[in-house]
Amino acid sequence: VRKVYNLLKQYGYLGHFTGLTLDEVEAMGVGQPNWVVAQGIQEDLLKKAIFVEANLPPVLVNRKETYEEKLMRRERGLAAPKLGIKEVKQKFGRDYSAAYRPVKEMNKFWSEHPLFNPINGEHYTSARRIFHNASMKAGGRWYGGWTFFKSNQRHSFTIDEQPIVHVDINACFLSLISALTGVPMNIGKTWNDAYAPVVEQLPHITNARKKVKQVIMELSGTGSYFKLKPGTDEMDEYEFIEIRNSCLQHYPALKTMQPESKGKWNFTNDISFHEASILTNTLLQLKELGVVAYGVHDCLIVKLGDEVLAADTFRSEFKSYVTSFQKRYNNPRLNLDVALSLEFTASNKVRLRGSVT
Repeated sequence: VRKVYNLLKQYGYLGHFTGLTLDEVEAMGVGQPNWVVAQGIQEDLLKKAIFVEANLPPVLVNRKETYEEKLMRRERGLAAPKLGIKEVKQKFGRDYSAAYRPVKEMNKFWSEHPLFNPINGEHYTSARRIFHNASMKAGGRWYGGWTFFKSNQRHSFTIDEQPIVHVDINACFLSLISALTGVPMNIGKTWNDAYAPVVEQLPHITNARKKVKQVIMELSGTGSYFKLKPGTDEMDEYEFIEIRNSCLQHYPALKTMQPESKGKWNFTNDISFHEASILTNTLLQLKELGVVAYGVHDCLIVKLGDEVLAADTFRSEFKSYVTSFQKRYNNPRLNLDVALSLEFTASNKVRLRGSVT
């Protein structure tokens, strides 16, 4: 506020009532607006002013909660409880700083190339990373005003007055858990859509693809492939079990999951962290290449014309991260190129084939 006030005053947009000395004016400070008068500001300029989302808190950490507690909270429409920022800094120290720096770096870059939302008439130049489970090794996804809009709505957004393209990893969770564990998917050596082999086995199930994704999300949410019942009314137990068994057949890496209550390493509790780390590396690398990109979990938003370079960079950063992880934990080597989609509009999508060796 003080900076804006001083700039307005410097350029002659603010003055004070006559009869006051300069000392009297300065003594009143910026907290006393009653003496300030606008000078030279055209009325139509005020009407053109729009909102710019900036200065979000760069890093937040949610408190620990069980899967059941999370479901109950969401049903009540409540936000996840957060640790205080002082507690986060004291508890996580270097990890907090390591997460903080990329956000500030991207926010500065985005301030020069805002993402414009014509639906609400607002710009976005700021994001925050939110970690889960009172840990900075779980979650860490990027959130900004744009992440709360549906994909088909974001197609109207622009960067530097240019149309945007979505660059999306196909079946990111399945690709990640397969690559990190070194357990290949049973879907062939190449694929356009990793979900298709399972969906094709379920012609008798309505909305099979949506339900396959729902089952995988529920298995990953609980951290266990032993789950026996669906968490929603969209399918019955028989459908859930049939879909689950087919998924375990085609995506055997799911069997590496162990529920946290068993005292095992809950692999999928960290999958979102790995996903967010790959996205972070990709955003920073594209910035170095001069490409403006905004992230939505496993998706990039880039200007039309940058989509091929963004896809190549996304795929390269995915492979680099996975290779490093495999070496660190002495896991089997799985050379996987993720399948990607370039979505220009809701009805215009180009798929880039995935492969494994």
